[in-house]
Amino acid sequence: MSVLSVVIGIILILNPQLNMESVALYAGVMFLIYGIFQVCCGILMKGSTMFRVCAVILGACMIILAIVVFANLALIGKYLPTLAGFFMIISAISYLLPSFALLKDGIKTWWFGALPAIILLVFGLVFLLLPGFVGQAFGIFTGIAMLINGASGLISFFQMRKE
Repeated sequence: MSVLSVVIGIILILNPQLNMESVALYAGVMFLIYGIFQVCCGILMKGSTMFRVCAVILGACMIILAIVVFANLALIGKYLPTLAGFFMIISAISYLLPSFALLKDGIKTWWFGALPAIILLVFGLVFLLLPGFVGQAFGIFTGIAMLINGASGLISFFQMRKE
């Protein structure tokens, strides 16, 4: 998922003039993949029941969002900055939780995953609160945010794998 996010981020940075329907389609694919991944993680992972339930609920919400996007590509294109902001905030929170768990366990490198997640959270808030501003340079902003999202996911993956 993180690698796909990085690839789509690069595509958007290199071609920011993509029409909003194309970007909405990419977003729908990302929501669907992310949702399926979260549901699978919630079902298969061991540990805290709270994290497992949250993962399944988050995944189900993302799958429903993907279906809504696919059913309404033209309409969704108009509201894409807001939807992207929502996705970034959800992603940032999902990357912050493991970082805080590492902090609680006394792992000194906990902030490697937290820092890009906080940056992603800020981007998400900007997208949600200032969609008109973001809309003017949506491709570039979204590409940068997706690169950060992908990097954050990859960092979290390698951190959790190391520990």
